Amino acid sequence: MRRSPVPRRTLLTAAACLATVSLPARALATPAVSLHAAFAPEILGHSTTVNFRVQIAPTTELLPPPLTEAAIRYPAGLDISLSGLGIETCSAQTLELSGLQGCPPDSLMGEGRAIAEFPVKHQVFRETAQIAIVRGAEQEGRLAMLLYVYNETAVNAELILPSQLFPGVRPFGGRLQIQVPLVATLPEAPDLAVAEIQLVLGPKDLVYYERAHGKQIRYKPAGIKLPGHCPRGGFPFAIELGFLGGSHASGRTAVPCPPRSGRRG
Repeated sequence: MRRSPVPRRTLLTAAACLATVSLPARALATPAVSLHAAFAPEILGHSTTVNFRVQIAPTTELLPPPLTEAAIRYPAGLDISLSGLGIETCSAQTLELSGLQGCPPDSLMGEGRAIAEFPVKHQVFRETAQIAIVRGAEQEGRLAMLLYVYNETAVNAELILPSQLFPGVRPFGGRLQIQVPLVATLPEAPDLAVAEIQLVLGPKDLVYYERAHGKQIRYKPAGIKLPGHCPRGGFPFAIELGFLGGSHASGRTAVPCPPRSGRRG
């Protein structure tokens, strides 16, 4: 996965794309959350790329409250830890000091983007930040990831979201728990709220490197393997979000079973 270099800088508190504490800690209306998931390709028993899209819409407020936590539950049989993604690790300290270019290419597990909204004179404007999913060092034997959020345009922010895989309860196989740190804004900075998060976990645009016979060889990692059997009702996914002020929202979806031929058009 090739990327333009990210300038070396520390985490900026001026305008964080995923959270802000400039809003008072009061109970706000619970946002409406929708979740979409997809596999590419959709072939049972073969490796695939997993796509998530979470959309957050306010109910009565102009914007949803700032996000503080997120948990994505994924189907049983979808073993991310044995996928062959992220064969090397990177640390939060490296990302803080050197940006994404400081991490080994083989530590990348996927990518994504976050869309933030902010009000200006009763109008809502949008900014987009890129996300790199990097494998971190294991924590108590569990796979850990770092979601590195960066933006080189108007918002100009960098943020690191520590994430960890936990076991799941059927029909789910596991839970990706994401910590969203609250970041204070400057007085003149507008309030920001997350409107959409997209994550792509898998080999679609990834390129890894290994040395063999004195040469460096490029190759594409295998990725997450789809189970050979599709559960009744499809492959279930769920999202649980927590917001500043104590409100929570959730959403569920299921990826339909592929046709008997094994591939969905």
